[in-house]
Amino acid sequence: MGEEKAIGALVAILVSVVVPSRNEGTNIRRLIGGLEAQSIDREQFELIIADDGSSDGSTEGIERDGWLRVVHAEGQGPYVARNLGARVARGSFLAFTDADCLPEPSWLERGLAALEDSDLVAGLIRLKQPARRTIWALLDVDLHLDQKRTVREGHATTANLFARRELFERLGGFEERRRSGGDYDFVHRSVASGARLGTAWDAVVWHSPREERRTFLAKIWRINAECARIETIDGRRPPRLRLRSWIPVIETLCGRLRFRRTIGLDRARLSGEGLAPVLAERLIALPLLYLLVPYYANAAQFKGWLVGRRQRRLSVSPTEPDDTPV
Repeated sequence: MGEEKAIGALVAILVSVVVPSRNEGTNIRRLIGGLEAQSIDREQFELIIADDGSSDGSTEGIERDGWLRVVHAEGQGPYVARNLGARVARGSFLAFTDADCLPEPSWLERGLAALEDSDLVAGLIRLKQPARRTIWALLDVDLHLDQKRTVREGHATTANLFARRELFERLGGFEERRRSGGDYDFVHRSVASGARLGTAWDAVVWHSPREERRTFLAKIWRINAECARIETIDGRRPPRLRLRSWIPVIETLCGRLRFRRTIGLDRARLSGEGLAPVLAERLIALPLLYLLVPYYANAAQFKGWLVGRRQRRLSVSPTEPDDTPV
């Protein structure tokens, strides 16, 4: 009788939540608590933590009677970890989020409802009020995790992404040589294959903005260095190695206008997150947006180009650890 009940529970699993984690400490337990509070029955979903080489013991002893499982990716990168988690998943649908996100109780219910008419669904990423209001937190909200803008550009981020498992497997999952940008690449390939990208703005996860200069610039470096490395390995010139990128005021201005954004801090975006910038903050942000960020991104892409060129010569693409000079 007990065996029949266990088999029935496995069959009932509708969606598998896959979360990569590396040294996430209290974040991972906060995420587990948010998932335990979901509005759908616990028997309908499972949680798979894909440990990407944690050394802080944060994933030890957290497994729970088949509902929460931990798989180990041994530090090979977040997209290797996500793919590993997806391979052992038992659900017909996959839900991706990050260890430092906190889903609202209706997250899975709303995301699954949107999947009825779509193959991929991008949910909303809301930004928590920072513990300290810094210019770096405002810049982070302005530049990152705007899922609505990302979808308009034909992409979506794995901080809040649902996918039909059949689509995920047919496309081979995430590209494992990437440490950043694999979600954009996967969604781009999905849409190019004819998949329908839908939205569920009522499927919400919360994320904290980066308040410190170091963590903010580390993200800028990581995104751009990885972009340039992959472009170079694939035989393309990284976008920021073009001459116009070294005139950052014009390049940044054209980019913001092209996507119908304000010249300075995006007041509509920030106000929507309860962070309406005052005049002094808008003035301080201008040289950071138009000089510091683009030149730092240029330097990161130059480093990524050097790494990619060496790897291309060797005909291999191992991932090198970040060495962000912040």
